Parts: sequence; C-alpha cells; structure tokens
Amino acid sequence: MASTFHPFPRLPFEIRSQIWALAVYPRLLHVRITPRSGTLGNSSSHYAYASMIPQAELMHVCRESRQLAPYRKAFFTTLPGDSEARYIWVNFDEDMISIQDEKMELLAPHAADIQRLRFTVPTGSYGEYWADTFTRFPDTDFKAFTALRELHFAISELYALWGYTNCYGTCRPENVRYVNVHTGFMLTGAQLELVNDWAWRKGGLVEDMDNFDEELQWMIEYVITFVADCAEID
Repeated sequence: MASTFHPFPRLPFEIRSQIWALAVYPRLLHVRITPRSGTLGNSSSHYAYASMIPQAELMHVCRESRQLAPYRKAFFTTLPGDSEARYIWVNFDEDMISIQDEKMELLAPHAADIQRLRFTVPTGSYGEYWADTFTRFPDTDFKAFTALRELHFAISELYALWGYTNCYGTCRPENVRYVNVHTGFMLTGAQLELVNDWAWRKGGLVEDMDNFDEELQWMIEYVITFVADCAEID
C-alpha cells in the first residue's frame, strides 16, 4: 500500500494550506523544569526545560507542512557541552503547557505567550500553607500571564475545597477546571462548590426523604451556585 497520496501536491495551495491547518490539534504539553547543575537562584536562566512529548506530526511530514505549522521554538536551554541550544516546539494558541509543580514563575520566559496552562497543586503541610497563600492572593501568581484564557488545577488532596477560589488574572472563571488526579474528574468551580457544600451537609445524605424538596430548596438558596448550572460535568 502506498504511503504517499501522490495527487496531493497538485492540489491548489489554498486547499493544501487548509488541510494542514485542520491537522493541528490541542496537545497537553508536559514541560519538565529542572535546576541546571552549577547554578544557584530562582531565575529561569538557572533552569533547564525539556519535554518528552513528541513533536507535532506536521513537523515531520514535509517542508510545506513545517512552514505552515503554527509551532515556534520556545523554552531554549543550553547545557554544558552542547554546541547548540535545545528547545521545545510549541503552539501557544492551542497547546496546554503543563508543569509538575506549582512554580509558575519558572515559566517566565513565555508567561506572556501562554494561553492554556495546567499546574500541579502541592500536597502535605507545604501544600496547606501554599493553598492558604494562593487563595488569599491568587492574582499574584498569574500577573505575568497576560494572555491566559484557560487554566487547569491538577489536585490530589482536598479536592472539593478549591471551588471557592475565583481570581485567575486574565482567565475567565468559566474557563477554569479542577482535575482530580486520582479519579480523572474535571469540574468547574461552580460544580466543585456544590460538591463541597453537599459533602458538608453530612456527606450529601438527605436528612429526611419525606422532606427532600425542602432539602433541595435549601441547597438552591444557600449554595452560591444554582443546582441547574451544575447538572453537567464537562
């Protein structure tokens, strides 16, 4: 079976370019950030950037696909012994940049370019301290992300409590998602508020089934979110 569609080059350029554009898709781009040996400090220049995610397929098809692909070199790193800088191909319009911790400041080289971001909420005693600070001053962490339009929290502890955080720089609240890394659940802040409030009401158990309508009315009146808004999980 032939692996090449030979008539493709004879198509008009406008059609070929549209086909290449349709081949672009959003990726979850995991970026690993590690301290560079022999350097000290918190500046991004003291860290190395790498990703195990393969390059997008368009970068391997042909010269035309590479020229039209919406990817650019980013997160340059020069390691000792390297003659050339290493980099990651990124489509900042579609790719979601994902980091394994909460150190968003290390994304400073491209903070103004990142439109979709996922970070990992820390755990343990430090996680409790960090969460308290973050929920008090959430906009501080996102000040440099001036183009941010979508945000995901990867959470492994105290999942339900995060629904009450509602400031994320330029990112609109309806574009924020909370990911439970154990179950894979992905909820909006409104849905997470309902989960937490329902759990607070004795684990979601209705006190008296004969008065279920009253219980439901209590939720509607005293929970910040309307029940109807939380009926669908994205």
